[in-house]
Amino acid sequence: MVVKTKTNFAGEVMFEMESPTLKKVLSGLSDKVGFPICSPENGEIQGDFKIYLNGVEYENLVNGNNVALKEKDEVEVTMVVLAGG
Repeated sequence: MVVKTKTNFAGEVMFEMESPTLKKVLSGLSDKVGFPICSPENGEIQGDFKIYLNGVEYENLVNGNNVALKEKDEVEVTMVVLAGG
């Protein structure tokens, strides 16, 4: 299955995988961009990112980032950028 992921830091990224889950897609995206989106210790999403599946924040999903993806699901990953001085 092909999974399309939109980001505000790497554009649109496509993955082809069998039995995709949100966690697998985020792991693949981390490998592609070269920095961790999920904590290597516990697999939890790093605080610098907002993750949405079909417009719903992953924290509000029943299975969190372990949710199985279906054809036409839309994954969006936003890096939260803060500036201060």
